[in-house]
Amino acid sequence: MTETVAMSQDVGGAPRSQVAITALLIGAGVLILLVPAGAEGKVLVPLSEGHGLSAVDGVGAALLAVGATWLEVLVVRRLPYLALPPRALFALGLLAGLGIGLLVASVFSRFFWWWAVGAAALGLAVLVLVPLTARRGGR
Repeated sequence: MTETVAMSQDVGGAPRSQVAITALLIGAGVLILLVPAGAEGKVLVPLSEGHGLSAVDGVGAALLAVGATWLEVLVVRRLPYLALPPRALFALGLLAGLGIGLLVASVFSRFFWWWAVGAAALGLAVLVLVPLTARRGGR
């Protein structure tokens, strides 16, 4: 015999409060990552020439990763309620993927200043999707 259990789509609160919490985590992570290199201490994990992770960077990166992953889960779970046409969703996904790709490429290659283009592309996709995710319609 199978029992059907209804699960709430809003685990841990309304979408607005969850989006606010993820924004705080992401903001805290970015602020910690903006600490000047001279105040961070010793580089623990060298990534490439001019890039490396210190303990301070590790804390910032962890906060950023938790907040961004949680936000991504919220967006994906609410996609059916966002009322965006398939082409718009494809374009936003492509823009976000391009942004993340350029951010990663700027760390591991000589594309040093391409991080700004990647951050702008990812930021544009986030600026469209997050307000739609935080609104109260749907579930």
